Amino acid sequence: MIETKKIKYLFLVIAAILFVGLHSCGSDDKTSDDIGKYAGDVRDEKGGVVSVYIDLQNMQIEGQIRKFWIRYYGEKSIGKSKESYMRQIGFWEVDCQDRTLHVLSEEYYGVDGQVLGRTEERFKEEYKEGSLGDKLASAACRYAGRN
Repeated sequence: MIETKKIKYLFLVIAAILFVGLHSCGSDDKTSDDIGKYAGDVRDEKGGVVSVYIDLQNMQIEGQIRKFWIRYYGEKSIGKSKESYMRQIGFWEVDCQDRTLHVLSEEYYGVDGQVLGRTEERFKEEYKEGSLGDKLASAACRYAGRN
């Protein structure tokens, strides 16, 4: 059990490093394949817009189960301009048969890239039709395995 948690944690850290590297080299285009497929926007605790992307190319498929990474990008002010930065990554799971959505782990970042916190527990994500959770589940079940 402990070894599995260590492996998951190591995978999460490596993925976070790769995602930060990909984003710093990519464009700010909301359809960019470098950072995933744009899924929608949510509001942060201060009312700012946070864009959410789903990584369909690196999805794990196990029968009706899809496990995938999502990334949240916010904006930080640099002088008079704004720059995108990664606020959070998450590893999620959806059962395409019964449409249950679970968060498996998440990692949170500050504007300067420091890790602010992480969770590694599985919990059910409640969502309604048309919500971001619904869009993520639909995208994972519809596009899994396609380029």
